[in-house]
Amino acid sequence: MKLRPAIALLAACGEPHLVPEDPDGWYDAGATLDVAEALAFTDVPYTFTGPSDIGALPEPAPFEVLFEPAPLPECPDWTTSSELPREITGIATIFPRLYYKTDGCDGDEEKYYGSFFVQDATGGVFVLGDSKVAHFDAGDRISITVRGMANRYDLPMVVSHDVTLIERGPEAIYYEIPETALGLDDIAKVRRVEGVVATTKDTFGAFQVESDDGTRFDVSLDVDLNRRGIDYPVGTRLIVTGPVLYSFDAFSIVVMQIGQVEVLSSGE
Repeated sequence: MKLRPAIALLAACGEPHLVPEDPDGWYDAGATLDVAEALAFTDVPYTFTGPSDIGALPEPAPFEVLFEPAPLPECPDWTTSSELPREITGIATIFPRLYYKTDGCDGDEEKYYGSFFVQDATGGVFVLGDSKVAHFDAGDRISITVRGMANRYDLPMVVSHDVTLIERGPEAIYYEIPETALGLDDIAKVRRVEGVVATTKDTFGAFQVESDDGTRFDVSLDVDLNRRGIDYPVGTRLIVTGPVLYSFDAFSIVVMQIGQVEVLSSGE
């Protein structure tokens, strides 16, 4: 007589029946939080420079490119300068991720994905960078060997450099409030404007802010912020702080991090 199946059945019937726990109590609705970024700003001017002043970097003529004395490719607008190389030290005033496209040798197109601005007590300068890996952050103090300078459509820029020292911050980024519309003297310097968003953001992340006296200022969101859908509707009152880039006949305050924008009141 075979009893094993019956014994197994009885044993199974003797096990307790487990009721799954209701998971509804495990979660809550959560809370909406603003992203906080370690950005600090100040209206107290810098008092330091490096071995060379940023404001004293050589100024190439329009569309001229200057390099330190060395063998160069045969490019008609490239030449050497005894004023290079130069050692400068300053505060990085944006996260080094700015996309910029310009002409290279013989008009060939060059794309840079890690450009940034650096500023000391004497001024600021735009620096082309081709690395998508950020080795420092806005507010860090960095030292640079400038090996090449160029001028593209009245925009002076460092086209060849080595970062030689990074001092972690963040240090407060110095800004000034412009009294008039932005111009050539504002290039590569940090400006702060307050006003109401006057235009809808375009495909490239550009919009305008109108101050209380009617002056309009161009603002340009970084491509990654634009891709994330960061937007400020018309009518929103903002304070925007960032370095000025001159491109396509526009003087734009560059915004790489949402910590550069303070929303004072909502718009539409």
